[in-house]
Order: sequence, then C-alpha cells, then structure tokens
Amino acid sequence: MSAANSPNADHRIVLRLEIPCEFIAVRGATQQVGRWLAERGLNEAELGAWELALVEAANNAVKYASPEARKSPVAIEVSCGARDIEVRVTDHTAGFEWPTEIKLPEEDAEHGRGLYLMESLTDKIFYLRGLAENVLVLRRARPAGGHELFPDVSQLQQKLADAETALTEMTAELASSYESLVAMFRYSAELGVQTDLGEFAPRLLRDLMQIAEADAAVLRLVSADGSQLETVFSAPETGAKLPPVALGKNSAAAEVGAARNHQDIWFGPEEPLPEGDPLRALMPLGHGVCHAFFVADQLVGTATLGRRAAERPFTAAQVNLLHSFIDFFAIQIVNARLLDDRTRTQVTQRELQIAADIQRSLLPAHLPACPPFALAASCESARQVGGDFYDAIPASDGAVLLVIADVMGKGVPAALFAAVLRSTVRSMPQLFSAPGELLAAANRILFPDLSRVDMFITAKVVYVNPARAELISASAGHCPLLVWRAGEADAVAPGSAGFPLGIEPDTTYPQTVTALAAGAAALLYTDGLSELRNATGEMLAENKLTRLFAEAAAQTRDAITGKQALLARLAAFRGEAPLADDQTFLFIRNLT
Repeated sequence: MSAANSPNADHRIVLRLEIPCEFIAVRGATQQVGRWLAERGLNEAELGAWELALVEAANNAVKYASPEARKSPVAIEVSCGARDIEVRVTDHTAGFEWPTEIKLPEEDAEHGRGLYLMESLTDKIFYLRGLAENVLVLRRARPAGGHELFPDVSQLQQKLADAETALTEMTAELASSYESLVAMFRYSAELGVQTDLGEFAPRLLRDLMQIAEADAAVLRLVSADGSQLETVFSAPETGAKLPPVALGKNSAAAEVGAARNHQDIWFGPEEPLPEGDPLRALMPLGHGVCHAFFVADQLVGTATLGRRAAERPFTAAQVNLLHSFIDFFAIQIVNARLLDDRTRTQVTQRELQIAADIQRSLLPAHLPACPPFALAASCESARQVGGDFYDAIPASDGAVLLVIADVMGKGVPAALFAAVLRSTVRSMPQLFSAPGELLAAANRILFPDLSRVDMFITAKVVYVNPARAELISASAGHCPLLVWRAGEADAVAPGSAGFPLGIEPDTTYPQTVTALAAGAAALLYTDGLSELRNATGEMLAENKLTRLFAEAAAQTRDAITGKQALLARLAAFRGEAPLADDQTFLFIRNLT
C-alpha cells in the first residue's frame, strides 16, 4: 500500500492511497482513511458513515475486476476541506451503466444495495466511466460547528449568572408592569431545568408578544444541517406554516441579514420588508425588528416581532425585552442539547458494554486438548469492543476445529454477527473435517443478513487432525495460515483465500492439507498483527510477522511459551504506539 498526504491550492488536505486489488487490502485502507479523517476532527457518526461507504466502493472495485485488471492497484483519494469531504475510488473494471434513479432493491435482489447505501450515506455521488479506468466520486458536507456549545458546566452557570444580572438591571425599568415581572421571573426560575422546547417556545413568544405589545411574532431555529431557518412558532396563525428560509449568501430576507451581520434588522413604513421576504405574509405593514441569536458564536435562530400601527415603532425597552426573552430561550436550548448529549453518551456506553459482554461470552473459557498438538490463544482489543473472534470446538476422534474471524465494523452489530457465525459453525459438526464446505454452507446461511446491512466477515477455518498430524484449512478472505517447520529459518503461508462471507451468495472455498510434523508450529491470526504500527507509523507487514513467528517458534518448545514469545516481539515492535486494531491469534504446536 502506498500513501501520500498533501495540501492543495484550495487549502484542502488530500490523502492518496494505492492498494492491491484484493479484498484483504480494503480493510486496512478503510481503517487508515478512518484514522486520517479522525485527525481532521470528524465525529464517530461521520466516521462510521464514511467507513461503510468507502468499504462498499472499494469492495466493488475489487469484486468486478478481471484477472488482468487485478494486476493494477485500486486508487483511493480523500480530499478534506472546511465544508465538505470528497472521496474518489479509481478502479480498472469494465465499468457499468449508471442508473437514472437509485432505489432500494427488492429483498431477493442480489445487486443494487451498494449503490443505495452509498447514496444514502453521502450528499452527492457520481460515476466517471472511461476506457481504461473508472472513477466513483462520493461527496458529503461536514456538519456545521463541530464542538460542544459549552465545554463544561461552569460556563453554563456563568451564562445563567449573567442572565440573572441582566434581569436585575431591568427590574427598575419594568417595575410599572406587573405582568412583565411575573413572566421574566418565571422564565428565570426555569433556567437550568430541562423543559420541552416544543411547549416552552410558544408560551414564551406569546408572553413576549403581550408584554411588548406586538401583533405578530416569528421564531425560527437553524436546521440540523445548518442550511436553513425552520419555523418553530408564528403568530397570528394563518393555517399554513411559514416555509423555511435558506441561509444563502445572496438571500435578501431580513432574518438572513440579521444572522449574517450579527445585528438587528428594523423595518417599518419608510423601510419595508423587501418583496418576496417570507415575513411579509405576517407583517405586511407597520413596524418590526428581527433579532438573530447565537451561542458560542454559532447561529441558533432568529426571533421577529411585528406591530401593525404605523405610528408606534418599538421602543428600546421593548427591544431589550426581546433580547432578554430570547437569551433565556437560547439557554433552554443549551440545557436541552447538553442533556441529549449526556443521554446519547449513556446509551452508547451501555451498547458498548452489551457488545463487550457478547464478545467475551463467545471466546472459549478453555482450549480443548488435542495431543500431540498443543493450543494457545491471545485476543487483545484496541477498543472496548472490536470485530475479532475465535473459537476452538472439539470434534470426533480427538480432533479440534479452529475458527478465527474478523467482522467488518464494531459495536453491537459486529458482536451479534460474530455470535451468529459461532452458532452457525457449531450447528454443522458433520462438516468440521471439510472446512471448505463448512465455509460455503455458512456463507449461504449468512449472506442474506450480511448483504442487507452491507457487512462482511473474513474467516479462517482449520481442522486439526492429530491422527494424521495434519491441518485441513480454508479461508474466506482472511489472513493466511503461517506454518514453521523445525530447522527452517522462515515460515510459509500455504493455500489461497476465497471471498469474505457476505460478498457473494454462492461461492466455493478451496481447502489445503498441510502436514505439521514433530516440532512444527502454525499460526492463525487477524490483520491486527500484520498491520501493527510502531510510533513512527511503520507497519509490521506480513513478511516481518512471518519472521517474528519463526523466531518465536524456533526458540520455544510448546504453545504457551511460543505465544508469549510472539507477544513479546509484537510489543517490542510497537513500542509506545497505541494499539490501533484488535490483535488476535491462535498458536498451534506439535509436541512430539
């Protein structure tokens, strides 16, 4: 895999990768892009969306490549700017005709889900088909903001204190209006208490209209994508909700002007609202003032008051009332968002805990005896929950079936599919001695569910036959089996790999028979070993892993010490660098 990282003239940062046209290379590239985007400040939701979209795009580039085209690499280019992210995947397939409309295919359809998934996860998608290569372009806007409104509670308390100070300073001016004082103190008391904004906003605006002697009012909030102002409240009611206002640079709407300039917009008989301004539907005559409100310099929304009487413009005190009421409302929004963030965090932590419990329950408590072979296993997760999984199942005549797998993704979905794979494999003991047939049967069972959610599983199955001192293995897109024989300086990787589970509904998996003579050792592992990186960013890679395994096997005599020796060498290579991916392996040793 080759990579380049550079800025361009438009102040965009670009990551360029070239990977072999192989499924196993797609996962490593996807993870590298994910880490790179995380450094650019993307949150977990954005990273998850890009991971799924990129995996689907890159897998298609591998899946439909001809044998000749597989000699050419797949190019991935990620361009990150302040407003959007663009991904280009260049392949060397024959290409296809781009559909005029992308729809969700029928449940029994074998193709089409990938395009639908990629379109759902991005804002723009288009396809450039050429004679020698094709380019799939995915583009997605970055969310507005990207930081919390208030990083800690002390800032929120300070905001509350400032609001209460403003209320105290206004008391002398409002003393003549008992109704104003009652409303203001009521809202002050509600600050810091979670309220239903759908109920709170209309009540606040109606009170504000009465106190400020206004005939009309409009409250709008910025949409989730930051592209427009959406109506929350308007009065008087006209029977139809006011349409949203786009936050474009060329908009002449008073609300957009107030938001753009951070200043109130006043209008009246001498300076009326422009033709086409949505506010004219409620405020065609008289006076009005439009106020945009912000939190942490981020636009939250706009509030507008209107009055029919041409001879009675709003006073400075009434505009101060507008500011104070809407500031109170802004703090209510902050409270609601902080509570939502805490709730989402708690839910996420609970989901991760459930997934971790599922993952732990899948791993065998003890490895079965299989003399003269000895077994040892290691599984270390980079995060609370990973996609790695292994199993060791006793079979007839003292044999053992070993399974090691890596589920694409993380969290509860990955843990659940690992559990389903474990149950599926264990339900077919009649196929234990034929790993190729076992994988084909598991793929047929799992394909409908995996393809429905665009996930896949790489897996390696090995039947350990002690009577014949041999290993029968088959691979579904997984890392190769490494075999070391006594007296040799390096290990070898016999056999070949088929498609990962969930890619094609009907596929065959070739199996390989490997003798494991006296003193020999074998290693089943996930890509967390071969893709291990040290503090300088150097990747261990398969050739170095093969050498480390051979050294560990040559200097030990059993599976347990062999495992410990390999772990020590992996730790020495990684140094102080954090573990970026799950690290799972099974060590097999012939003790005779």
